[in-house]
Amino acid sequence: MRVPAPFQNAPGRHLPDLPLPAYRHVPGLTRHPRRAAGHSADLAEPLCEPLTTDNWTQHQAWLHGVDLFNQAYWWEAHEQWEAAWRQAAGDTAHMLQGVIQLGAALIKWNLGNDRGRSGLWQRGRQHLQAMGASSWMGLDAASLVATADHFFDLYPQPPVVGEVTGPILQLDLP
Repeated sequence: MRVPAPFQNAPGRHLPDLPLPAYRHVPGLTRHPRRAAGHSADLAEPLCEPLTTDNWTQHQAWLHGVDLFNQAYWWEAHEQWEAAWRQAAGDTAHMLQGVIQLGAALIKWNLGNDRGRSGLWQRGRQHLQAMGASSWMGLDAASLVATADHFFDLYPQPPVVGEVTGPILQLDLP
């Protein structure tokens, strides 16, 4: 197990003025962010307006979650997307659930938990493939699925050293 680091191919941030958390939460390794002295202990649960095809390019929770995910803050990305996911339906719900489960799979991958990684990614892939559109709110789901499948085939366990190219959320902004 290692402390996660952004993949070599991580793009620039969409919201660079928003601070990143003090550490990347890794269950069993770091203090839970919502507990005393955790990096988010004093912060309210993220709330947001519904994520829609009209507002996704300015939706702070979606874009900040993408930034967190791409910087290997996978648990924290899930926290950003949770409120939007609870309000979502259809392709938006599938997209959010798919990327949340991909992030959880990456946490399990980082921990060396192949069974957990495999199950979470299988469910995440199913959500991304269930989307009626191959691209939704800037995310090319088909490409993400192919990239993640290839990554997990190539790296069933995290490498001990070195940077790798991995699944990232590359948004096609209008």
